[in-house]
Amino acid sequence: MATYEFVLKLNREVTNDEIEALYEAGLDDAAVETGPLGALADFSREAPSLAEAIASAVRDVDKVPGLRAVGVECDNMVAAADIADRAGVSREAVRLWATGQRGPGDFPKPTLITTGGERVWDWQQVAGWLAEQKEQPQANAAVNASLHVLATADRVLAARDALRTEPDDSARKEFGRLLQDA
Repeated sequence: MATYEFVLKLNREVTNDEIEALYEAGLDDAAVETGPLGALADFSREAPSLAEAIASAVRDVDKVPGLRAVGVECDNMVAAADIADRAGVSREAVRLWATGQRGPGDFPKPTLITTGGERVWDWQQVAGWLAEQKEQPQANAAVNASLHVLATADRVLAARDALRTEPDDSARKEFGRLLQDA
């Protein structure tokens, strides 16, 4: 079994009594903290896979009434410098891909552009494009697979949380079915 490190985002600040309850529920492999980014549980968990480590940690958090995991921290939003570092190329190569001046085109569109003009991409889209173009070194394949699992877990937990807070019973029921169908 391997050890996986990841951080769960919690729905709210955690009291001292809840921290004790978390440890009693099996979270002896996590450090819980509350700070400017909200409440987080930083895990180092043994499991057969990263997905199983995350799922078991979420189930352990759910054992404490009123507390739940609402996301997973992941480095999925990247700027050009991050793309260059992960792909093992220069920042100029990334700029040329993004502007269509190099490569086959169809480089993913930025997910957002900051007020300062910096473009930010979703790494999963960029990694997919790199894989199609065979521009991605094999050394980064394992890192990208882990990032993909973390990003998927983050989206699933966000959807789960959205369903819990959905006031329309019909919408909650139908969207819950969509999650089950996945």
